Amino acid sequence: MSGIEPFLLGSAATAATATTAATAATTGLFGTAGAFALAPTLSTVGGTLGALGAISAGQASANAADYNAQMAKMQGEIEAGRIRAESKRYQGQMRAAIAKSGATASGTPLIALAESASNAEIDALNAAWSGGQQADVYRSSAKQYRREGYVRAGTSLLSTASRFV
Repeated sequence: MSGIEPFLLGSAATAATATTAATAATTGLFGTAGAFALAPTLSTVGGTLGALGAISAGQASANAADYNAQMAKMQGEIEAGRIRAESKRYQGQMRAAIAKSGATASGTPLIALAESASNAEIDALNAAWSGGQQADVYRSSAKQYRREGYVRAGTSLLSTASRFV
């Protein structure tokens, strides 16, 4: 025994005789007539831990959603960069083909190069925008997860409190 049992449960927890136990059980914090009844105290502790667990779970889910938002935004930017790099390679191939054919880089070939470049930039901007939109969805989810954690915590605390009313 640690020595705290008589304080918590009354000296009946350490008493050797039944008569000592009957009178001593009323002197501890959680004894028969102690300041706190054991069952309601444990219920309160359980409800409080449940509330803290709900908040913690909401925060963990929100943190994961925030991380996913960062990753979605980065993936959109990476995809935009990939599209731009691919476009530069393709335009280089087009210039080489134009030069090989003997045509000048004016008129129709110039229009084709400009249109290809503008289409590639539109694709890159769309990829970046799409990543940003997905990131916004994840950030919205993160807010919702945090809110749900607090609501569940409040529900746990109210449920615990309702047992004593």
